[in-house]
Amino acid sequence: MKNTFRSLAGKQFRYYFFGQVISLVGYWVQQVALSWIAYRITGSAFMLGLVAFSGQVPMLVATPLGGILADRFSKRNILFWTEITELIVAITLSIIAWQQMFTPSILIVASLILGISGAIEMPSRQAFINEIIHDRSVLSNAIALNSLTFNVARLLGPAIAGFSLALFNESVCFAINSLSYFAAIYSLLLIHPKKVDASRKVNSMKDGLNYIRRSPMVRWLVLCVAMTSIGVSPFMTFMPIYAKDIFHGGPDLLGVLLGSSGTGALVASLYLANKKSTSDLTYVIPISCIVGGAAALIFSYNMLLSLALPLLFISGLTFITVVTSCNILLQEVVPQDLRGKVMALYTMSFIGMLPIGGLVYGSLAEHLGSVKPVFIISGLISSIFGVILLKIFPSLKLSNIIQ
Repeated sequence: MKNTFRSLAGKQFRYYFFGQVISLVGYWVQQVALSWIAYRITGSAFMLGLVAFSGQVPMLVATPLGGILADRFSKRNILFWTEITELIVAITLSIIAWQQMFTPSILIVASLILGISGAIEMPSRQAFINEIIHDRSVLSNAIALNSLTFNVARLLGPAIAGFSLALFNESVCFAINSLSYFAAIYSLLLIHPKKVDASRKVNSMKDGLNYIRRSPMVRWLVLCVAMTSIGVSPFMTFMPIYAKDIFHGGPDLLGVLLGSSGTGALVASLYLANKKSTSDLTYVIPISCIVGGAAALIFSYNMLLSLALPLLFISGLTFITVVTSCNILLQEVVPQDLRGKVMALYTMSFIGMLPIGGLVYGSLAEHLGSVKPVFIISGLISSIFGVILLKIFPSLKLSNIIQ
C-alpha cells in the first residue's frame, strides 16, 4: 500500500490528488445525467453520438492551443479558470433541469462549452504533475495515481448519478457536480508549483510535431492511444441504450454498467501505480489492445447482464492500461519545454478520437437499426491493431524517444 501511494508523500501533489477525486466524481455524475437526458428526450442513438461528439470534438480543435498555453503560462492558473468556467456551466444546467427546459440544442451547446474548456485544460492537467511532485523518481506513480483519480470517479460517479436520477431528479446531479468543483478550486489555491520561465519561446505545434516525427516510438504510442479510443468509443456512447432497451433497466442500471467499466479502470490504475519498472509496458500495451478487442466482440450480441458486467470490467481495465501506460512512457522522456505540446497531441488522440468514433458509430447504428454490429467493428479494430503492435514494438527501442 505504501508503494502504491508513494507520490502522495509530496504535499502539493497530495492536495491536487484529493481535490481532483472529488471534482471528477461530480464530473461523472453530470456526464451520466447528460447522456440519460439525451436519450430520454430523443430516443435516438444518433443523438447520443452527436452529444458525445459535441463534447469531445473540441479536443481536436482547441487542444493545440491548450498545449501552447501550457508551455507558456502557469498551468495552475489555466486549471483554475477552466474549473471556474465549468462550475458556471454546471450551475446553469442544474437550473435548466430544475425548470425542465432541456432541449437537444441545449445539450449540444453545453457539451460544446464543456468540451472547449476541457480542451484548454487537459494539456496543463497532464503536464502539471511534473511541476508538483516532490521527487522525479515517483513520476510514473504520480501519473498512475492521476489516472486513479479519474477512475475512482468513473466508478463512484455513475453509481451516484444512477441513484440520484432514480431517487431525486436530474437537477440534483448537476448540483452535485457544482459543489464538487469547490474542492478542486480550493486545492489549486493551496498549490504553489515551480515558476514558469517567462522567457520560454512561444510557437505553434510545429515543435511538438517535429519531435514526434523524429521519434518512432512516440509516433506509435500516440497512434496507439488514438486507435484504442476509437475502439472503446461504443462502450462510452451506447450504454444508455443497453441499460434501457436491451437489459430493460433504468438510470440505476446505467450506473451499474458504467460502474463495472469503472471498476476495471480502477484496477488498471492500481496495477500501474504499483509497478516499479516500466520496461514491460511495450508488451502490456498490445496484449491489452487484443484482450479489449475480444471483450467488444463478445459483448456485441450478448443479451445476458451477468456476462455484460465482466466484459465491461475487462473493457475498462484494458482501455486505461493502454492510455495510462502510453502516458507514463511519454512523460518520462519528453523535454520540459515540449511537454505541453506533446501532451496536447496525446490528449487529441485520447479524448479527441472519442467523438469521431461516437458520431460514426452512432450514424452506423442508426442506419443498421442496431448498436450491436458496431461493437464487432470496434473489437476488430482493437484486436488487429494489438497484433500489429506486437510485431512493431520489439523492433523499436524506448531510447528512440529521446532526441
